[in-house]
Amino acid sequence: MKTISHYRPEALEGTALAEALHRLYEIYERIEQSQTAWIAASPFRCPEGCGSCCENFEPDILDVEAYFLAAWMLVNQKNRLKTLSFDSDQRGCILADPNNPYHCTVYEGRPLICRLFAYSGDRGKDGSVRYRPCKFMKGEYMQGGSGKTYAEQEMQSLFGTLPPVMGDLAGEAVLILPERSGDRYPLREILPQAIIKIQYLMDLAAFANTSSKGDGDNDGDNDNDGAPLPRAS
Repeated sequence: MKTISHYRPEALEGTALAEALHRLYEIYERIEQSQTAWIAASPFRCPEGCGSCCENFEPDILDVEAYFLAAWMLVNQKNRLKTLSFDSDQRGCILADPNNPYHCTVYEGRPLICRLFAYSGDRGKDGSVRYRPCKFMKGEYMQGGSGKTYAEQEMQSLFGTLPPVMGDLAGEAVLILPERSGDRYPLREILPQAIIKIQYLMDLAAFANTSSKGDGDNDGDNDNDGAPLPRAS
């Protein structure tokens, strides 16, 4: 059974940032549940070992997604952070491994769009749900590989369920830290800043624990640890 400690350091407990990470985690959990039902009911599948979405695409992510991924890596891959190069000229996502059949090396911490890609829909002008399979998918409903767009009524008739809607979930994620205005930044730019921020909070918490002092605002910015990430000049 998963616990909070598998995706965020215990040192963050009691901070506004910990609450933000928990809210994003709940969105991620709903995505997984919805996709599990969609995959079980529909014939659409990514080809085994494909990874095209990782090799040719680097996500732009929100601050809260960067915080989540940074926290997850600090819990699960702390030693790796010492050798990870964010200045790499690697094409696509720097956290993808082309020699690994599963490609993503941070799967449980991956950002929203990575979770939604290929197994989510969008909404048409009338608000109804649509789904267009990835062009690399295989199956009897792929219409010769053309990637037909399926309407809500057709999906309900054929499969009895609908995929999660990307725009709806992305909108929820933006509202977790609304003061950030929904700005997104390339993963390789924003992730190292998030790692520095969370490591700083962890170091402060360790110091406070050692000295038996704490004022409720670990980073001294009077916002209970919800400060925006610093931006490179």
